Amino acid sequence: MASETDSPAEGVLIGEEATPVDLTDQAEATDKIFAQVSQVQTVINHIHGNIGGASFGISGSRPKSRRTSGPVSPHEMAEARTCYVRHASYKAAAEQLGSCNMVALIGNAGTGRRTAALNLLHDFVGGRHEVVVELSPAHTLEKLAAREYRKAHGYLLCDWPKDDADGSIADFHVREIRRRVRDAGAHLVITGTAASLPEEDQISWLPPPARDVLLAHQVAPDVADEAATRITADHAMTDVVTLARDLAAGVPLDKALGKLESAGRRDVVAWFDGPRTRGELLEMVAMAFTAGLPESGFESLLARLESIAGIEVEEADAISADDPMPSRRQLRVAEGSLFSLSPGRRLEFRVDGHRTHVMRELYQLHGMRLWDPVTEWLHECATLRDNPSAQAGIARGVAILASVADYSYVESTFLTPWARGSGVMRSQATAAMAISWLCLDETTRPEVLRTVASWTRASAARPRFTASLAWSGELGIRFPLEAARMLWLQIRDSEKPVRHAEIALARLFTALTEATGNALPMLDRFARQISNDRRIGRAIDPLIRAILSVLSARADGVRMPTVTVHLRSCPESAAPLAKLWSAVLVTRPHRKDALAALYDAVCAFDERDDDDRDRVRALFAALVEALPAKERPLLAHDLRRYAISRNADENRLELLLSLLRIFLNPAVLSLDTIGKRP
Repeated sequence: MASETDSPAEGVLIGEEATPVDLTDQAEATDKIFAQVSQVQTVINHIHGNIGGASFGISGSRPKSRRTSGPVSPHEMAEARTCYVRHASYKAAAEQLGSCNMVALIGNAGTGRRTAALNLLHDFVGGRHEVVVELSPAHTLEKLAAREYRKAHGYLLCDWPKDDADGSIADFHVREIRRRVRDAGAHLVITGTAASLPEEDQISWLPPPARDVLLAHQVAPDVADEAATRITADHAMTDVVTLARDLAAGVPLDKALGKLESAGRRDVVAWFDGPRTRGELLEMVAMAFTAGLPESGFESLLARLESIAGIEVEEADAISADDPMPSRRQLRVAEGSLFSLSPGRRLEFRVDGHRTHVMRELYQLHGMRLWDPVTEWLHECATLRDNPSAQAGIARGVAILASVADYSYVESTFLTPWARGSGVMRSQATAAMAISWLCLDETTRPEVLRTVASWTRASAARPRFTASLAWSGELGIRFPLEAARMLWLQIRDSEKPVRHAEIALARLFTALTEATGNALPMLDRFARQISNDRRIGRAIDPLIRAILSVLSARADGVRMPTVTVHLRSCPESAAPLAKLWSAVLVTRPHRKDALAALYDAVCAFDERDDDDRDRVRALFAALVEALPAKERPLLAHDLRRYAISRNADENRLELLLSLLRIFLNPAVLSLDTIGKRP
């Protein structure tokens, strides 16, 4: 058996492992895998505005904000403060924060800890959103003790996993954190289900009473009284707030209650309470992991699961003497079933939330007799050839399993084995897609961050490849600076080209632009790093190639460069983009490719639009500032020649050359050269 560091005959890790495969085939395979992971990101982007609670199988997700590190947006601060109830737990936390400048809210997910933390920080730092900063949950006690805290700033560390530092070392770090925060006049609020902080820094967090939340939203007292009796411990605070807003808007009580997640759960519990054959359970397992597949594709995967479990076809189909033909398709979507068939003959759950509840019941009620064959089946599905839809479904199902089970079980049983898998990188794609889905769940997001960081630091190539895939998706959107740093280090510290990390950086830039309209922190970081790097020649070449991949990035199937899209949504990015272009343009082996990227980005703007013309002028002005003086006339000359060779549109050419005359070197271009061929 080959080890994980051996190169399979079909390997695709360019520059990482020696393989006998044609490099062109490897490059195509790598591009295909990134595109597959990107398709899942497109789905997440599409549904993200409407996702909430467990509606898509992920609990505790927040639809308004994607980035989970950096300054908290004014929109999120305003949302958190709307009709907020300051109850007993909140008042105790405020007292602790006021006396010690730090507090940890320890309680279950879905109890409103984050909203409470934002309100606490708002109360103590004067309400200016730009001074409330969310820290990455990747911070350890040691990193928290080493960082500088700014005066009068509030710091939020959400869903922080318990640090594994030894007791005496942890105590030392906690004392240093407390000293630094207090001396800076800052405030730190941590949320989690466990914490390494001493008990005197912790508050046992309980949610505000449901009735108080309803009344705060101006729900009539009699309606609030009745609704409060119908709310159970299964409801997260997001459910209660949604109910309160519906009732305040005039939605009838029964209709508003029917929309809550508990209604879907009752249907699922009722199904599992009935007598079920092993075949029916396996069919439910297959749906929990692959909902949304075409009916025929679902049946193919189900047949394989039944084969692994040792179930005969007759047993699975339950054919009766009166009905000798299999009626399984009709029974599957009959009245009382949890399944439905779309007009395009895709099998789905009747209610989206059913998928999470089904997974919870399967995990909690059934042992290894069910899960052993299921685990084998999932490993097989993760490596299916030419079936990306099945892999995407499996990835989403595994993420749902992690939300209802122990994350460490899912990580050790599925994610890391897939990240290290052998053969063509199909299981790595499945692992990366699961990571993107897991990032929608605030309870698993910190653990996911640590898992992918460990893959990035692995000595073997395959987990590093998987990490690059993961950083380019939802994980990178949530933690852009961590993603940029990890990918940059992969490229900088490697003695060989790391093409998959270059692709991941370009796709991260596109993902950030599409999802948030702002990749400025990433661009600023790269501009500083390349400016401070004193290496020359081949030593700096990997970083130059990585920057060029970012400047040339495009979304799949989109002709417009991502740079153009980003400049339209974030005009202040002209300065860091110009610095990056300058670094590439002065490197002669990459000059032509850099000219092509610059030309494509500029020509994608609409010359008839005044705002677009201003953006192009700003970009050229920043480029003049970034370029060494001796390089400016050379660039003007080369860009003029390149533009004439590429463009037959006289109007566009005139615009481009006029910009060069204004911002570069008037001596290089004159009016009589415009539009003429050399």
